[in-house]
Amino acid sequence: MILSRQGRAAPYDVVLAGEYYYDLIFSGLGDVPRLGADVWSKDFDAVPGASYTTARAFSLLDVKAGWWCETGTDLFSQLMIAAATRDAIDVSLFQRRAQARIRLSVAFSMAQDRGFISHFQGEETLPSKAEIERLGPRVLIVQGLTCRNDLADLFAFARSMGIFCCLDCQHVDEDIAEGNLADILRHTDCFICNETEATRLTGSASHDGALLAIAGYCPTVVIKRGARGAAALHAGQVIEIGAPQVEVVDTTGAGDSFNAGFIYGLLQGWPMAKALRAAVACGSASVTAHGGKALPRESELLQSMAEATW
Repeated sequence: MILSRQGRAAPYDVVLAGEYYYDLIFSGLGDVPRLGADVWSKDFDAVPGASYTTARAFSLLDVKAGWWCETGTDLFSQLMIAAATRDAIDVSLFQRRAQARIRLSVAFSMAQDRGFISHFQGEETLPSKAEIERLGPRVLIVQGLTCRNDLADLFAFARSMGIFCCLDCQHVDEDIAEGNLADILRHTDCFICNETEATRLTGSASHDGALLAIAGYCPTVVIKRGARGAAALHAGQVIEIGAPQVEVVDTTGAGDSFNAGFIYGLLQGWPMAKALRAAVACGSASVTAHGGKALPRESELLQSMAEATW
């Protein structure tokens, strides 16, 4: 799948728009947290996550990516900015506000899944059309629908410039026909969601039914299936990719890592099946440590894909 280089130099191959979260991760739990009980964790970590994980994965994969992110004066914004600087993430597109922009999640991570208690304070914004025209990326990926009222129009403009527009669902609890989601998808080149989101959005009983339903709105649909790999519907063809067996430490950030691997594959001009394989490899690597700390570098990703037997 070849993405246009637009015939001119640009500061970024990818512009990523999406909020950070600061994740407090409790793992090694004996039981699921519940009212009236103390549940102790064997392990704990505090790391920036959500789109931070995707931005860091792009950096490790040597992808020129700019991250459009709201930050503020609060402690968690400052901790995230310090970590981004340490991890060589480009922070030049950060929107630094004079108020708090708290994005905080407490995650309880079990071997099979995880849950969150989250807090979101302060507005979120998207890059303007003028910014997208100035930056001229090959890919615009938006992770979440916080700014959904402006998103269809922004995607329509970006696509008119030959920019590939990708949207990650990020836990929207609605039907695909509600609000303006269907209109957004009609201006989206690729929609990515996990299996739970896909079946909930479409009312389908299976991921294949969800693929077909969502494909009625946009040309490429990708469903993340965790330990079962991934599935996509592209150019009328359904593609299924398995996943390697790994020792799961923490699944927080696996989907964000998946997204970076997928976009990396598209930027290489790889066919859809190979791009999906790169996505699954990144997502699988991320779950072997807390908060995506095991994300692969480009050489490690290429080696793991060359040696893969799954």
